[in-house]
Amino acid sequence: MSSSSSRLPALVCLVVISALIAGCGGGGGAGGPQPPTPPPVEIGPGPGPAASTIPSEPGISTVAARAVPLATSPSASDVDPRAVEAMKSFAADPPDTEAELEAVLTQFVDLASANPDDAAAQAGLAVSIAIAGIYNAGIDAGYAPADLLELLGPVRDLAPAQIGPGRYGLSERILALCIPHLPLARTRAMLPASDWPDLSDPPFSSADVQIGLRNFALPAIDHAVERLGALSGNAPGPDVPLVEVAAHDRTIRAYEGDVRVIAAMLRLVEAGILQACAWQLEPGEWDWTLPLADRDADGDGLLTVEEYMPADPFLWRADCNNMQRAGALMRSSLFTIMYFVENRQPDSFIAQEIGDDERADYVVTLLGDIRTIISEPVVLTFRWSRPGSGVRQVSAEADLSRIWNAPVDDAKSLLPTLEPGGNDAWEALPRTAADFPDPTFGGIFPQPDPVIAMLTGGADYVTISYGSIDEFVLLDRR
Repeated sequence: MSSSSSRLPALVCLVVISALIAGCGGGGGAGGPQPPTPPPVEIGPGPGPAASTIPSEPGISTVAARAVPLATSPSASDVDPRAVEAMKSFAADPPDTEAELEAVLTQFVDLASANPDDAAAQAGLAVSIAIAGIYNAGIDAGYAPADLLELLGPVRDLAPAQIGPGRYGLSERILALCIPHLPLARTRAMLPASDWPDLSDPPFSSADVQIGLRNFALPAIDHAVERLGALSGNAPGPDVPLVEVAAHDRTIRAYEGDVRVIAAMLRLVEAGILQACAWQLEPGEWDWTLPLADRDADGDGLLTVEEYMPADPFLWRADCNNMQRAGALMRSSLFTIMYFVENRQPDSFIAQEIGDDERADYVVTLLGDIRTIISEPVVLTFRWSRPGSGVRQVSAEADLSRIWNAPVDDAKSLLPTLEPGGNDAWEALPRTAADFPDPTFGGIFPQPDPVIAMLTGGADYVTISYGSIDEFVLLDRR
C-alpha cells in the first residue's frame, strides 16, 4: 500500500460541483420551469423509483459483509487483538488496489462473523463497507480504480484506532466533510483549476456518477451507520469501554461516544453525496473549452446565461428532498460531534485526537459556529481583493440555511448576465446588480450590495470570518 496523491478524483469533484451549485440556492418551490422527468435510478433518495436491494456490485461485493450479524452485547473483553491491529493498519496504510481493499473487507468480515460483539471488528467492518460502496459507485460510473482509491485518504481517518496524531486534526476533517470543496492541504486555498476534472473528457458523465452513488454509496453508508448504531445502542454504558488499545505508556479506549462520532462523520459524507445527487449536472455536448468571449452568439457584447451555460435541464433540481435531508444531516451530525467532544472520556479516542481542554473548547466552538452558519441568519465578514488593488473588508447579512431549506428549482435562474473583459482573474464578469435576476440569491443575502460589489469587481481573493472561523479562504486566484 502507498500514499494517495493530492489530486482529487472526479467522483469527489462531482460533490464539489454540487456544493458550488447549492451556493446559488434559495427560494425554490413555486414559479419557474419544472424539472424534467429524470432517468431511472434504482435506489437511494432522489429522482426515480426505489428498489429494495442493492444491484449487482461492479467492483467489490459487500453481500457477505452486510450479512454479518450486528452487535447485541459489545464488550471490550470480546475484542480480538487481530481486529485492533487490522484497524491500526487500515488507518495508517490504506489500500491502493482493489485487491487490497477487498482483503481488508474480508478480514473484518471474518473477525466480526467469529464474534459479532467484537466492537473493533464491527467498527472496521462498518467503515470498510462504506468505502467499498463509494468505490463501487465510481467503478459503476466508469472511473479507474486507482483514481477512486484516492478517496481513502480522508475516509480512512474515521477508523477509531489511530494511535498518535492523524494527518489532520479532527476539526479539520469534520470541516472538510461539511465543506466538500475544502482541500485538506497545507493551505486553505482552493485547488487550482488544473486539479479540477475536465468536463469535456468523454468518460465523465454526471448522470452515471449520480446513479452509481445512489445505487452503491448511499445504501452502503446507511448500512455502515446502522452497524455502528447497533454498537453504540447496545453499549453497556457511556463510560464503559468497548475497545482498549495499549499505546506506549497508556491505554486508549473507545466508548459509545467514539462510535457515535464515527457514525456522525459518515453522515456528513452522506450529506455531500445527497447534494451531488440533487441537481441535473449532465451538460450534454457542451464544449467547456470554448473561451467565454467566443460564446456571444448574437454579437451584442454581452453573455446571457443561455449563451455561457449548457441548455436545460442542466442545473435543474431533481424532484427530491436531497438538499433538505443533507442540511438536516449536517446539523444533527455536528451537534452529535460537539456533544461527545464536550462529554468525552479522558482516555477515549476522541480525547486522544482532540488534545487538551483548551483545544477541545476550540473544536466545540468552531463546529458550533459552522452549525450556526448553516442553520440561521448571521452576519459574515468578507475580506477580498481584485487584481492591482488592496484588501477590502465588508460585512453582509447571510441566511445560508436557505441553500438547504429552500433550494431553487433551476439554479441557472439566479445566474447573471456577463460582459467579457480583461480582468486578470476572470474572462467575464457581471457589471452591476441589475445583471442579476435576483441580487439577493433567493434571500440568502437580504442586503446584497457588499456581495454584488465583490462579484462585479472581479475579486481574485475572498475570505469569510464568523466567530471562531477566522478568514476561511473561499477563493484564491491571485
